[in-house]
Amino acid sequence: MVRRKILSWTHKVTISMFVAILLLGPNARADERHPESTAAQATEGEADRDCGRKHTQSSQQASPQEPGTRKHSLFSSWLHMAEKAQANQPDWLSPLATTSGRLKNEFRYDVWDQPSSAGSRIYQLGGNKGLEFITSSRTQLLVGVPTYTIDSASGPPSGFGDLPLMLKFRIASAEQSEGNYLLTFLLAATAATGSHRYSAGDSVLSPALAFGKGWGKFDAQSTFGANLPAGDTAKLGRQLQWNTAFQYRAGWKLWPEFEVNSTFYKTGKNAGDKQVFLTPGFGFGRIHLGRNLRLSSAAGMQIAATRFHTYNHRWMFSTRVSF
Repeated sequence: MVRRKILSWTHKVTISMFVAILLLGPNARADERHPESTAAQATEGEADRDCGRKHTQSSQQASPQEPGTRKHSLFSSWLHMAEKAQANQPDWLSPLATTSGRLKNEFRYDVWDQPSSAGSRIYQLGGNKGLEFITSSRTQLLVGVPTYTIDSASGPPSGFGDLPLMLKFRIASAEQSEGNYLLTFLLAATAATGSHRYSAGDSVLSPALAFGKGWGKFDAQSTFGANLPAGDTAKLGRQLQWNTAFQYRAGWKLWPEFEVNSTFYKTGKNAGDKQVFLTPGFGFGRIHLGRNLRLSSAAGMQIAATRFHTYNHRWMFSTRVSF
């Protein structure tokens, strides 16, 4: 039932956005010009100019627009609203593993590469990321791309994971000159749409708080939340997650970062255990590609710092296109 509600809600929002974008376009205003007279037709030219002036005055009275302006479509108004929403928050780069509390118009695609216990390598394409778009001055939606897992030739068959979704609600924020901080409520979810091997089998809700503060070129971003399965808690269990990223805005558009990613298992088969990863990495960007398009990327490795861990030495590569 939870899965059907999440998918129905997501489909309604996504379909409404794309229908509005496709149906409404910018309306242009045509300019009218009158031919100039020659010296040999001076009398007729004066009459033409008088007629032209009257026509121009009547056109200006009929239209409330000023010369050189255009009517804005719903799409361009949405872009303008999103630009204002992003201007009222810090301009930090998104960390590799810690979820950013910033509102963004962005498509992000991650690739993970890690060794398995059998000696092969596991590649995960997508990284539970996807399309993020701002829906109001305080909210943003993410419709993710299900992660596709590839094992070695001797491993199990490849397959898709569950569908990731997320709602962000910005509680408070300020740009760099006004305080350089943010506080955002996150409500993430996964709908159990994946193949049998790579699906959780039940939907999982993950509420969290994201907060961050910047001091000049340095910033710290953190999230604290929980994973709450809708069913089969004996297998999936409930976990608390605490992630913190430290970043520095260096020269040449480089963003060196260091993250601490912690998971505390409260129930389930790993109840009482915890795992902590240290994640050094580098971010790069944002590079202006034209109009509102900007490119950024990041790479790093998750290294287990506790005896108990479900994986280790995971390489993470991330590509983002903002708009």
